[in-house]
Amino acid sequence: MNYFLRGGSRIIISTSTNVYTNLALERFLAENIQHQPKSKLLILWRNSPSIVIGRYQNPYVESNLNYLFENNILLSRRYSGGGTTYHDEGNLNLTILTTRDNYNRRKNLEWLVSTINDSYVNKFSLHITKRDDIILEDSINKQQYKITGSASRLTRTYAYHHFTLLINTNLNHLRQSLKSNDRFSIKSNATESIRSSVTCLSNYESTIQYETLIDILAKSFWKQNQQTKWGSDYLYDYIDPQLFQNQLKQFIDELKSDYFLYEVTPPFTYTILAH
Repeated sequence: MNYFLRGGSRIIISTSTNVYTNLALERFLAENIQHQPKSKLLILWRNSPSIVIGRYQNPYVESNLNYLFENNILLSRRYSGGGTTYHDEGNLNLTILTTRDNYNRRKNLEWLVSTINDSYVNKFSLHITKRDDIILEDSINKQQYKITGSASRLTRTYAYHHFTLLINTNLNHLRQSLKSNDRFSIKSNATESIRSSVTCLSNYESTIQYETLIDILAKSFWKQNQQTKWGSDYLYDYIDPQLFQNQLKQFIDELKSDYFLYEVTPPFTYTILAH
């Protein structure tokens, strides 16, 4: 167990696809790893179908709860702020964990964009917006599509920046899951997501696969972050969250609780609309 908590730069891939487990693992590693001044931990993970809302969001505004329940799509709330994202196994999640002093959100996004653009030249072109979203430029149709959103959690000692990457996500589930209920008018001070047109990388490069992209990102990560002996011996390592079952339980129980999913929602009022 201590092997994964040692300091130094490394890449870890979670073997779990449960959203509560992965969010708990992310928080646990952030709080317990032996942080070193210049080191970075890159965590790669995927979830089965789920919606992840930001820490200060309203689930009734951000999601179609009936659709989630009917289609076995889990609702979760993360510890960081930001907007709502849809997750499934076609959506790669990346977390870059550093010390607070070594946190650089823009640099993280620039690394991801340059890595993918360099690896898929003439296939598509990615750009970073002022809001730190990553968009795909469709030059043929003269359209821009969002393929990732990002959020951060900063504490006195550590910081993590996590973002998604739509590879071959079920876009129908994504759109239906993120439709709010039009039977209600809700007024709230909760953070609202900015709705954007989205697409998947696989729509522009059919050969792109999760496993291939993992290798590309891992090699680029080690090239950018001075390669340690660990990086030369191992490209990445897999972590089974069951190793930390006892330590994760507190976080998992909180993440799954009705209190955290619904009751911590900022105060709001709603009006039932006539149809």
